[in-house]
Amino acid sequence: MKMAKVKKLSILLLLTLVTGILMGGVSAGFLKLLEFVSIIRDSSPFLIAFLPIVGIITVYVYKKFGKGAHGGNNLIIDSVHKETHVPLRMALFTFVFTILTHLTGGSAGREGTAVQIGGTLSNKLGEHFKLEKYDKRILIMAGISAGFGSVFGTPLTGAFFGMEMCFIGKLSYEAMFPCVIASFIANYVTRLLGVSHTAYVIKAVPSLSLYNIIVVILAACIFGIIGRLFAVSIHALKNLYSKVIKNYILRALLGSLIVLAVMFTFNAVKYDGLSTWMINAGFNGQVHFYDPILKLLLTVLTLGTGFQGGEVTPLFDIGASLGGLIGQTVNIEPSLLAALGLISVFGCAANTPLTTIMLGIEMFGIDAIPYYVIAALISYYISGHNGIYSSQVIAISKRNSIQGLKGQTLEAVGNTSIIGCIIAKLNEKKNKL
Repeated sequence: MKMAKVKKLSILLLLTLVTGILMGGVSAGFLKLLEFVSIIRDSSPFLIAFLPIVGIITVYVYKKFGKGAHGGNNLIIDSVHKETHVPLRMALFTFVFTILTHLTGGSAGREGTAVQIGGTLSNKLGEHFKLEKYDKRILIMAGISAGFGSVFGTPLTGAFFGMEMCFIGKLSYEAMFPCVIASFIANYVTRLLGVSHTAYVIKAVPSLSLYNIIVVILAACIFGIIGRLFAVSIHALKNLYSKVIKNYILRALLGSLIVLAVMFTFNAVKYDGLSTWMINAGFNGQVHFYDPILKLLLTVLTLGTGFQGGEVTPLFDIGASLGGLIGQTVNIEPSLLAALGLISVFGCAANTPLTTIMLGIEMFGIDAIPYYVIAALISYYISGHNGIYSSQVIAISKRNSIQGLKGQTLEAVGNTSIIGCIIAKLNEKKNKL
């Protein structure tokens, strides 16, 4: 019996190592190619005109050949909860079409691609070596960690993200060791292959005065509202398009044209792609009030249309620029508020508060930990039961007065905290009768 357990553990750890190595190599290639196509796009602005073509090809390929691959990160989360089948082609599709999205100016990120690939590869490794359900779900979480940690150069944060992404209100401690191993190895391999990540610095951390604490609390409330707005808007737009326009090709064409129309109407071409210049602007206190608004709008329109890419980097952009704007307005070090905005808008939209705090520590150091905690927890609470990952399962409700949501997914409760909570509460009372 003991030998059998040792063998199982050895296989799981070996597959964790393999996952980390594979994902590190994939992330390195992905990031280098992403940088390359971004340079090409910036030097050849006419490529933006091809965005509708890429949109149509993307939805056509996923519709005809995807076999469920359109589920993206939600499919990865489902595979943790229910052993849902994850087609290997999802890794290839998301890689290729994310690159094409960025080449033609779509406003999207990169985390979604890395997490999907990490989750897909670990899924297939688990299936091939016939892992038991418990071990396979741990390996999938390790794959998630490897993808996130290597694509952002934040292995500690990646480890927590893999443990926290699939649930709301729960950290999967049973996956801690594999998640840490996979994330750190993947990040090491990515760096070994010549990939570096931009560092952002909080120029000065002010004291915990009453004024500063009040400002951070109010800013965290704004971050929570924006994260909530981002998540709800993407889901709402997807639902609207699917109900109003039944033909998926026409839907992609119209959505792409709307993205282009917004770009040229508001002179917003500079918000295409990753737009990481917005993070620098936020940290330097050089933000225009419309920067986070236009980035949010373009990202929602891009992802809501069906383009591939992640949400996290755009959330970083929106949060950092919004935080820098608040810092400029209230005369507090903009780089501090930019850092808090960067981690909090992402964290509350992803429903990962501990990951949020770890991200602050890993990216900006330990001096501002009290501010990270305040911003992360308040924004998490304010965002309600909404999020960018509709397959997340609510393990612990954000509000003690609402217990009927436990065990349900965000999609099941409608991704709207007010209506969803009322329905859940009514169902709970009905079941007790």
